[in-house]
Amino acid sequence: MVVLIMSVSFIVTGCFFRSTTSLSILQYYLEKIVEGEVDEEVVTARIVGAAVNDGSTRLEYAEIEGYFYSQEGTLLATGFARTISEAEEEGVPFPQAGLDPGEVWDFIISYSRDAHPSLTILSWNLKTDSSGARIEGQAENTGDVMLSFAEITATCYSSPSETELASGTATTTMLGVGEIWQFVIPCAGPYAESIGRVTVEVTETDCEPQHAQDVDHVTAEVGVLRGSTVMP
Repeated sequence: MVVLIMSVSFIVTGCFFRSTTSLSILQYYLEKIVEGEVDEEVVTARIVGAAVNDGSTRLEYAEIEGYFYSQEGTLLATGFARTISEAEEEGVPFPQAGLDPGEVWDFIISYSRDAHPSLTILSWNLKTDSSGARIEGQAENTGDVMLSFAEITATCYSSPSETELASGTATTTMLGVGEIWQFVIPCAGPYAESIGRVTVEVTETDCEPQHAQDVDHVTAEVGVLRGSTVMP
């Protein structure tokens, strides 16, 4: 008789659970509220919506970005809804401090006329040809309001004496939020070959925040998320 003895061993190395951080917008819509008398009506606009934590981890912080557009499709302003307020960052309790998995967040993003205009030069190059020199570049409206006016100035200096040869400006109007401006600035004319250094800077911006009644439609999308995993 032959007896076959088999030994089976199991090595348990541990389990790994991958947590996911996710927030999905369930719905949103534009809400306009009219207050006051007929001759003194005040119109406010806001985005009202709901989002759900559809991940596997608690969201300690979440934000939703809102975009307010005119009827022509111009981006008038942006805004945010956050699960934490400036008060809580300073240690003051705030009821909506985070989102557990499966929890629904009812959010509101208000249209604000508290404008923060900003124009950022993305890139520029000095171009020279038989007609002289010019600066070609790109600038973006990185603020949260449409720019009614913007100006960029280029100044050309000689080399090596650093003498200012010439300067020029480019201007534009009605630059929407996030819109890219392709600008050209003539510079130095007959002194093109003497240019040693060029400075390009934003010299003026102006804005006229649109009234809430000018808002025609909105969009919303998920912004920054920060989650934490709690192991059982």
